[in-house]
Order: sequence, then structure tokens, then C-alpha cells
Amino acid sequence: MFAVIQEIKAKKAPKGEGKTIEVYETRYTVGGEPYCKYDYRYSDECFERPVKNSYRISICESYRENGKVKKRQTVICTIRYYDVVDSGDWIGDYVRGGLEEKAEALGLEESELVEMVCRKWNPIAERILAEYQQTEEYAAREEHRRIISEHARRVDAFVELYGVERSEYRHCYDVFGKLRDPAYLEKIKAGYEARKEYERQSRRYYEKFTGSYGGYDRTAARGCDEAEKAILKKFYRALSKMYHPDSNPGRDTSGEMTVLNRIKGEWGL
Repeated sequence: MFAVIQEIKAKKAPKGEGKTIEVYETRYTVGGEPYCKYDYRYSDECFERPVKNSYRISICESYRENGKVKKRQTVICTIRYYDVVDSGDWIGDYVRGGLEEKAEALGLEESELVEMVCRKWNPIAERILAEYQQTEEYAAREEHRRIISEHARRVDAFVELYGVERSEYRHCYDVFGKLRDPAYLEKIKAGYEARKEYERQSRRYYEKFTGSYGGYDRTAARGCDEAEKAILKKFYRALSKMYHPDSNPGRDTSGEMTVLNRIKGEWGL
């Protein structure tokens, strides 16, 4: 048995990489309030792909029948030139039914089949990748990957800083890191500061109304003076507005609202 790779011509090559990454807006209204998200997509204009080669990989074997030598050819898979650059060069990804099934039909171990095929296929795949890396499309693809990778890092940092959902970043910034909606960003910052202030005040009041052994007395907060209650009401309004369902389309904030409403009752606001 031995592997044979036939180069065949296809009628056309698959669609190439989009030439640019572009920003698009999604506008919608929730509870009468307008919102806008800034997402990205690849442009409709794509790179031309001139190579229309495909590679049919087969295993040939000789056998005798009625005293005559005959040959049998078993097709393992067919891989297009641009499949290698788009999806990888591992033959197992292109074998219908899987390598194990093909190997069993040939009376081989899967590892034997892979070794037999890859001995001839790997040099071809390496050549394809080397050729592709010299193209404008490859340079554009690498730039696109850099942009998207940096975008993901900015989103992670934003989420960690403000403690919000990843989708909130898209209301403020585009994929290139350009600030699109300063007002929405200020809203997120205000919510963040309100949460931090609430945490600070909660700790202060907890320490104030906690005895050495008696634990926290929830009714003690009702003894706050009017100035302190006004501060607590301010925190409650800011947080309840931030977590209200109308301000969070597509996100379940019932847990946060339940906690806030419980706090409202406990603090006598």
C-alpha cells in the first residue's frame, strides 16, 4: 500500500478574507429610552483567491485476482488549497466517517494510515502555508487578528474595572477602542462609584451598629439621622436605576433588584 495525492482543479476558490474590519451600529429602544451598540464585521469586499487547486488523497494497493495483478484505490479525503489556510492541515478534519473507519476498511491501524498519508501530504501543506504567508490577504488577516485580540483585552479590563457585563463595553466603545458614547460611559462610572460608596457606607454602618457579640441589628439603621438617610436614599436610587430591568435589556437583574429592595426595607428608606 502507498499514498497517492492527485492535484485537481476546482471551478472556483472559496471566498477570501474580508479586506477590512468595519464598525456597525445597532439601535433599539427599551422603555422609551434609546440605546446603541457598536459591533464589528468584515467588509463585503474580500481578497481574490487565484488558486483553485484541490488535493485528492488516496491509498493504492495491489492484489491478485485469478492470477492477475490488479490495483484498488481508496479515496481518503479531498482537501482544497484554501482549506489549509482557513481550517488547518490536519487530514483527520476532512475524512468523512473518520480516520479510524477508513483505516479499518483498509486493514490498517489508524496510526499506520496517518503516517502513510502525512509522509506525502505534509510537504504539500507546508508549501501552501508558505505561499499564503507571502500574500496581501495573509498580512490583512494577521492585522485583523491583532485588532480583535487587543479588543478582547480591552473588554476584559473594562469588565474587571467596572464589574459589568461584557456587552456594556459595546455601548461605549467600538472594536478599535474609540469612545463612541461618552454619556453611557459616565453612566457606568456613576454606577461603579455608587456601588463603591454603598460598600464603604455599608461597612461603616455595619461597624457602627454591630455589638461585640450581639451581631448586626437590622432595625438599628432606622436610628440614622436625616442626613445619613438622605445619603442612603441617594445610593439606593442610583443602584436601582442601574439595575432596573428597563436599563438592562437582555440581562436578568432580578437578583440585584431583590437585594436592593430588601436593603430599602431594612434601612427604612
